[in-house]
Amino acid sequence: MSLRRLRDLQKQQGSDAWLVTFADISALMLAFFVMLFSMSSLKLDKWQAVVSRMTKGEPAQVQLRPKPTSQYSVPTIDIPPALPLGYLSQVLDEKLKPQVDSGEVVIQPLDKMLVISLPSDMLFLPDKAVLTPRARKALFGVASALAQIGNQVDVQGHTAPAASPKTGIGWKWRLSLERAAAVADELKRIGYQGNPTILGLADSRYAFLDKSIPEAKRLTLARRVDLVVHPTEGGP
Repeated sequence: MSLRRLRDLQKQQGSDAWLVTFADISALMLAFFVMLFSMSSLKLDKWQAVVSRMTKGEPAQVQLRPKPTSQYSVPTIDIPPALPLGYLSQVLDEKLKPQVDSGEVVIQPLDKMLVISLPSDMLFLPDKAVLTPRARKALFGVASALAQIGNQVDVQGHTAPAASPKTGIGWKWRLSLERAAAVADELKRIGYQGNPTILGLADSRYAFLDKSIPEAKRLTLARRVDLVVHPTEGGP
């Protein structure tokens, strides 16, 4: 091979050397995009394996809502937001009609709230805060109605200003609070999912009762537990 021919061959090989660098860069870019694609793609086989492990075997013992513990229980449902009190009054009147007709429940709309009154003489024995069997059945109907609304509910205990064999200062306050707590606890046991506020008001609201009502009737009305329904939505 002549010297000129050798030089021409070397010159030709040198002019194609850039192809090697281009091929290397192309290979690196291809590897890079393959890696990005693999990271963004769902591994179907691995996903199916995870789902299979989650759905097979013993189910997880997860309870999102407390399970009712009473012999009377309200079905667990999703609670809607707070309802307007005018509409709510009509709904409760319809749902609690048997209790209203029997005198076990009194529904009374007041300014910006709706009051469901439960006579203490029906709920409790005199000067006691333990619910009677009749009271538990009555509260089941009330809890069934309240379970379908999301309004805030307060449980308020009241007593009459009459004398009592109990001794000690402040027994009326304690009794009214204990009775309100007993009603709230029973609603929870039945399955009511709300978070009511519990108040013991003793005879502090006695003066607000209609004075045209005979005194004996006023004393009976004073001994009660009120479920006060507010227009606002209650807490969990």
